[in-house]
Amino acid sequence: MKCGVLCAIALVSTLVSMGAATTDVFTLDGPVRTNAFKQADFKWAVHPRHDYSKTYVTKLFLSQAEFDPVHLGKYKMRDNGKQKVYMSCEQALEVIKGMDALTLGLPKIVYLVGWQYNGHDSKYPAFFEGNRAVARACDTDPLDSIRWLMREAKKYNTTVSLHVNLFDAYDDSPLFKEYVRADVLAREKDGTYILGDWAYKVSYAAEWEKGLLQKRVDRLCELLPICEAGTIHIDAFHSAVPFPVVGANGRHSIRMRSPISPWHGHTREQDIDAKRNIIKYFDSKGIDVTTEGVGGMDVGGISEGWFPMYWHYGSRQHALSLKASQACGGNVYGSQCAFGSNVNGEALFRNHPDLAKAFDVFKREFCKTTLICQYLNTFGRQALIEGKNGSIGVFEKGVRTMWKGGRLSVAKDGEILSDGSDMLIPALWLGDGALVAYSEKGCRDRTWKVPAGVKLSDKAKGWTVTSTGREAFSKFKIEGNSVTLTLAPNEMVLIR
Repeated sequence: MKCGVLCAIALVSTLVSMGAATTDVFTLDGPVRTNAFKQADFKWAVHPRHDYSKTYVTKLFLSQAEFDPVHLGKYKMRDNGKQKVYMSCEQALEVIKGMDALTLGLPKIVYLVGWQYNGHDSKYPAFFEGNRAVARACDTDPLDSIRWLMREAKKYNTTVSLHVNLFDAYDDSPLFKEYVRADVLAREKDGTYILGDWAYKVSYAAEWEKGLLQKRVDRLCELLPICEAGTIHIDAFHSAVPFPVVGANGRHSIRMRSPISPWHGHTREQDIDAKRNIIKYFDSKGIDVTTEGVGGMDVGGISEGWFPMYWHYGSRQHALSLKASQACGGNVYGSQCAFGSNVNGEALFRNHPDLAKAFDVFKREFCKTTLICQYLNTFGRQALIEGKNGSIGVFEKGVRTMWKGGRLSVAKDGEILSDGSDMLIPALWLGDGALVAYSEKGCRDRTWKVPAGVKLSDKAKGWTVTSTGREAFSKFKIEGNSVTLTLAPNEMVLIR
């Protein structure tokens, strides 16, 4: 992958050589660096059941276990029996219904956070009991509420699965004594148990060799229909221990240290091999593994062909060497936002307890991120142009984007499809004759060119899209390959 700072003339020449139809629809100030996309050698090590590049993936935060700080202010060895509940299983279904209406039936995957015991970060390495605080009143077993939610969500184009952690071990876990006896917890050379950023840590290699990981996975799959869901999200799937340290200035920080367990004598590479075995074991059961992050998250050498989707996607290298169908992200960071990002449903619904207001925010953020990302994922990437104040994405078939000031603008064949707040974007999962229009602040008689590839009939109808459904919309007209619309602030409209 060659990189170099180019002057404006050289930049135009580079894009022309790539077959760009238009080179000046977006510009960046000052010198820029052009990074050509170069496809990495790629072969799946697993067998993905979902196409994550054509799916909206998010989490829903049900509950957080509380704890009494005993070390470094953030460290925890166990929860204190209390929890903060953000939503119940029944409320989660209402969120899923609203998201399905606003995403127009786009395939979705939702991972539940805090579904077990006393909520998120509670009782690992065990994950065999449901959280009573988020369960339906009619269910004696809280896991019945999870099963109900997984079943009901299918009616709304949504696969529900779990957010789990395989690395942490709390001393009040039902499995803790068994794991101590089996000697699978990470230890220093002198036998001292290792405490990471919080919790003790499980040695992947030791647990795998003794068959305890397989038992954990088998039992989970017996309790809940994870195999049917075909996906699971593994949190904090690090290849090194996040170790809390205090600097001379008194500030807390995290240092990643490997191998995981010096006591056991496994090398870093053996720890990584154990992680590969874990992923392959899930794969043998028909379950995709998605994970927390790539780019600074230390997934430790497990990359191409193992994870089809990352919750945090901060790797420029991945974005410039893999297609979206080979690796994509939920939250995208940095200059590669020019290739598209997604609305973070987990944070949004946790921070907006008023569901009506939350759906208003979700609608806005979906249109400004995921809607565009779904469109961009259908085009091959050619280059990422980086400047001091933003970045430009260069795609096949004359598609260009610009990420600048926290907004993503899109053009095709020199015609603007999105200026970052107003847009007319093809909704390709609905077919080749569907468009979504959106305006953040409202617009009057704004005319858009219908992009090539969209077969919009002059008799197309319109609907205003809300979290409760659709209503007829008539404030538009179609003339040739142009659409003129008048939209109210934060109004989303489907035309097809």
